[in-house]
Amino acid sequence: MFKGLTAISPKNSEKEIKTLAKAEYLNIPVQLLSGFMIDTRKSIRDIYFYSLYAHFIKIEKGTIKEKYKATCDWFNFQELDREENLKRGKVLFDRYQNSPMTGIDRNLYSEFNKLDKSDFEKACFLAYHALKSIVGGKTFQKVDNKLLWARMDGKTSTIGDASELSEEVRFFSQEYQTLKIKRELQDNWGLIYYAQQTRGFYVSFKLNLKSLITEVMKRKKKSIDKQRINQLRALEKEVQEKLNKSSEQTENTKSGH
Repeated sequence: MFKGLTAISPKNSEKEIKTLAKAEYLNIPVQLLSGFMIDTRKSIRDIYFYSLYAHFIKIEKGTIKEKYKATCDWFNFQELDREENLKRGKVLFDRYQNSPMTGIDRNLYSEFNKLDKSDFEKACFLAYHALKSIVGGKTFQKVDNKLLWARMDGKTSTIGDASELSEEVRFFSQEYQTLKIKRELQDNWGLIYYAQQTRGFYVSFKLNLKSLITEVMKRKKKSIDKQRINQLRALEKEVQEKLNKSSEQTENTKSGH
């Protein structure tokens, strides 16, 4: 499903849905994840409308009908309700400009569109795409739980505390539930996670665990080295100021004689 990474447990792998779509991902703003736990069907439809329109406007040649057909072929969507679908897609596209984006695997989209999912599976879906939106194109990224929960709830910025979350996402902000989600993402969604002796945690979808730890330790060493240099510069400045002051006092004393 994810080029070698599974998005569901092996025991449920027979339920995996594959499509003939040319598109690998549906790239969407994180705000479209809002309300996913409450009304998954509506969220899936909004993702559908947004993705259709976003790809449609990228096609430069052809009539509206031809461009719509090409868009549907790209995603392997049925060619239905062109005018209404583009209208709804445009509303969402115009509403969410300059937003953090996340990419939903095309087969995973079909899976959540066609199969019933538990609340925990939905929470894992949200957490995975929340982290994808945070990491973006980087090799790895430091994250904290508040930003993770916020993105799971379709928010673009972090929260002050869990009271700002929807009731459905707030349930999964409990320590046990959050740890359970992180373990599931590591086991079955391809997440590489490292948090030992660090504030927050580091995640990657490109590095293996050893490489991630290496990068984190290199960053930490650079930070320590920078702090050490800053401390030395501060001490040098302090000593120089005292020497200058002493020199001035000496000169003043000589002038007084």
